[in-house]
Amino acid sequence: MTVTMNADELVADLGRERAREVAAHIAYLRRLRQLHERGYTQVKLATLVGVSQPTISEMLRRARVNAPDVRPGTHGGTPYEIAARYAAGELDRDIALRELTTWRYERPAEPNPIPWANDGAPVVEGGFNNQVGRALRDGLLTDEDYDAVLDALADD
Repeated sequence: MTVTMNADELVADLGRERAREVAAHIAYLRRLRQLHERGYTQVKLATLVGVSQPTISEMLRRARVNAPDVRPGTHGGTPYEIAARYAAGELDRDIALRELTTWRYERPAEPNPIPWANDGAPVVEGGFNNQVGRALRDGLLTDEDYDAVLDALADD
């Protein structure tokens, strides 16, 4: 049976499918990392998933940052993952916003008093902008969702 959708429905569906893909990729990286932590070598993982060892090395590097274990009481290992699961339709808005507003975000380091020393400051991976801001830029959160999280965090 063929179901026809209008263009707006297709665009919305496309966004959900992309979010599902993002969430699935994060889960995939997490599983690779967990297997590696349990003793699977990079060569064994490469054979298992059908890629080269250097590709596995890069995937594990990304997994250490982007695919930590799911935090107890939440639906993700990072706020970005929670936003992806929300955009994919796996979480309702209230749950997603509650988890994003109760998350303990890393704070950036204090700026160096010498202005030029701040030029190469590292990105705070668990910071609000790198997690929720990136989710907004990637279309996983709407402007309204982002504003709701900001408003709730400002009230704390």
